[in-house]
Amino acid sequence: MIEVKGIRKKFGDLEVLKGLDLTVNKGDVIAILGPSGSGKTTLLRCMNFLERADEGTMYFDSDVVDMHKADKKTIHNIRNKTAFVFQSFNLFTNKTALENVTIGLTVARKMDKHKAEEIGKKLLDKVGLSDKYNSYPSQLSGGQQQRVGIARALAADPEIIYFDEPTSALDPELIGEVLKVIKELADDGMTMLVVTHEMNFAKNVSNRVIFMEEGKIISSSGTKEFFEEQKNERVRNFIKNILKKGE
Repeated sequence: MIEVKGIRKKFGDLEVLKGLDLTVNKGDVIAILGPSGSGKTTLLRCMNFLERADEGTMYFDSDVVDMHKADKKTIHNIRNKTAFVFQSFNLFTNKTALENVTIGLTVARKMDKHKAEEIGKKLLDKVGLSDKYNSYPSQLSGGQQQRVGIARALAADPEIIYFDEPTSALDPELIGEVLKVIKELADDGMTMLVVTHEMNFAKNVSNRVIFMEEGKIISSSGTKEFFEEQKNERVRNFIKNILKKGE
């Protein structure tokens, strides 16, 4: 479905991505783990062209794209097939939940307002916010805001959704409601890449796990193998330390 090869990205003298390769098959739910500063978010942002990679080739369906030289039309076509859920929600504070979900449909895709609202309401229902159509972000909890963000991503009818630590800005008691929605999307067959520190999510929802450190993927396997047959000592210690913090 989507494959990237040789992604490199520098910020000044700091090389954040060091020639990564990654293949994502249709229906994959890939959990991306690793310490802070390992390049996880930058990888997602480069794949969705929120950052411009210095090098790399993307194979998306039948398209072959130079990730450094891609023009605006090519990037627009790729983004029409993808969606991005941010850790900080990125909602418009002066718009209701429904307006946040529909704005991409009415402005970017020129969809009729009534049709867009019909889609928006169905998606807010899907993420458990049928009573929050007219609520503003300031009237919503963090978990509710993130669920609006997920509904907004779904409105684009994407082939793949990128999640950048979708629960990191949430109070612990709100994390479950967001992960529940993501699990339901996985059960529906949505293809997703999820940067996360939630080990239970990685174990129980993803079908593949990759571990990044210092701009490289140092472990990649099926979920069961990753957690139960992990041969890399560095990764084993990371998992143990994260699980210990969660106790």
